[in-house]
Amino acid sequence: MKKAVYLFVFGSVFLAGCPKHEIIPAPKPKVELESHLIGSINGTDVELTQNVGGYYVDATKAKIILSSPQPSSAVYYAEMKSAESLVSVRIGIGSVQWDASVSSDPTITQFNSFFTNPVNMTPVYSTNAASGFEVVYRDGSGNIWTSDELDVANTAVFTNIIQESDGTGDYSKFTCTFTCTMHRMQVNPSPLPPTPLSLEMEDVVFDGWFKR
Repeated sequence: MKKAVYLFVFGSVFLAGCPKHEIIPAPKPKVELESHLIGSINGTDVELTQNVGGYYVDATKAKIILSSPQPSSAVYYAEMKSAESLVSVRIGIGSVQWDASVSSDPTITQFNSFFTNPVNMTPVYSTNAASGFEVVYRDGSGNIWTSDELDVANTAVFTNIIQESDGTGDYSKFTCTFTCTMHRMQVNPSPLPPTPLSLEMEDVVFDGWFKR
């Protein structure tokens, strides 16, 4: 009887001395978002880099919601901008269509399929990016310039499309290369020297992303 008690006590001490294994949760995926823009604007080389001079990508969308069975639509924008400078470049492309009675936004499948569609990888220019591509540029004087869908020489190509998701959202990362004529939309009250009516953006390469 004493032997049995001794074995029980020994086993209890042994179990109490075993260290507990810490369960470490698997790391959550995190999308790496890096942006950069370089090119010629009106003959001047321009380079905008994320976290330099306060520059970052502001990824937004504009939705037009219609009652089913009419399709609703969304245009996606990526703007390289800074609170420290007036100069900014925004590109937009649309439209993704979906049934808003089913979901408040396009599904991730619709979102991904839109940007990998060959038609949208070499898009035509479109006013307000309603059915294609648009560029909006703000210069250092605050003048606003926009591309024109009637300029048939304008070009745009999307490459390096990578679609990733994490806890902050769903993203379509891209490299967009474009050349286009920009037309003045808004004039600073006293531009010095006088602002021309158009300017050229040539061989602009924009690494950025759209967010669903």
